Amino acid sequence: MTTESEPERRINQAGGTSALGIWLRAGLGVAGLCGLVFLVSTAGAAAVYAAMREAIVWLPLLIALELGRIVCESLACYLAFGPLAHRIPRATLFRANLIGLAMSHFAPAPRLVNETVKASLIAPYSGVPAAAAVGFTLQAATLVSVGLFSLPCALAIYVLDGASVWFWAVLIHCVVLVTTGIVLRAATRADGPGRWLAKKFPRISPGTASFSEHARTVSLWAPGPTAALTGNRLFQVLELAVAAHAVGIDAGVAHAFAVQGVNLVASAVGVLVPGGLGTTDGAFALSAEMLGTTIDRATSLALLIRCNQLVWLLIGSVTLFVGRTRRMATAAGRN
Repeated sequence: MTTESEPERRINQAGGTSALGIWLRAGLGVAGLCGLVFLVSTAGAAAVYAAMREAIVWLPLLIALELGRIVCESLACYLAFGPLAHRIPRATLFRANLIGLAMSHFAPAPRLVNETVKASLIAPYSGVPAAAAVGFTLQAATLVSVGLFSLPCALAIYVLDGASVWFWAVLIHCVVLVTTGIVLRAATRADGPGRWLAKKFPRISPGTASFSEHARTVSLWAPGPTAALTGNRLFQVLELAVAAHAVGIDAGVAHAFAVQGVNLVASAVGVLVPGGLGTTDGAFALSAEMLGTTIDRATSLALLIRCNQLVWLLIGSVTLFVGRTRRMATAAGRN
């Protein structure tokens, strides 16, 4: 008798389980961690520790703001399910988004892991094809929302630093993500990919029809989910502004959006590195001059955000464990 449900098994397999994939992720993770250690030592461990010691009192507020992001994610998910949303218990929807976002903080390809986790937990209520279609819809909506949100970030960088490398990086990031998101949505809504899959794998043909049918219940731009995910990014800007203020960086509006622009580009560059270890942190350090601060404070900013992510990883793990325990207890009671 197994003690692991099908959704939990899929969560544990999120991101793939091939030996090559595991070693690649492990290697990138170790390299990123070494890069983070080198960054802290270069910035000055004593200075970073001093900034972190004063900033840690702001952690409860950062945790609360992260909760706002989870609420926005849950709303986007609810809107993406359209007419099927009423089938999903609200507690399950929120729990799935909490666990998905928490686990994605320290995973390679975080959005893929997030959507895989959510689809696995919600599929028993909506059906697998609809859950998969919503996963693709939210992936595309994320790309579009992040791309559009990059525009004010690029403007903030221009105000602070002119037409710098960071400005052009964020602007290019905007164009690439919006284009990719729209292409993904169009492909998801089209019949062609579904017919190809049905022909290639006849056993899944009924599911491909349901997949395309549900994908078309949301318009090409997916305005509802995209708007909700834009709210997610607003909460993230507030997090970065609070974290910047906590470590002694000017937390004006332009600086907050500039930090977010750096964060979004760094996350895209380090997408295959678990949690973006080393890459995101290094990007903050490299942008210290643009932000009008020192490398040690920029590094402290990155580490404070890491502390918030660690707290939510713990909360997500406990939430998953409690759900598993309740399921086992219910199964034992029935027997």
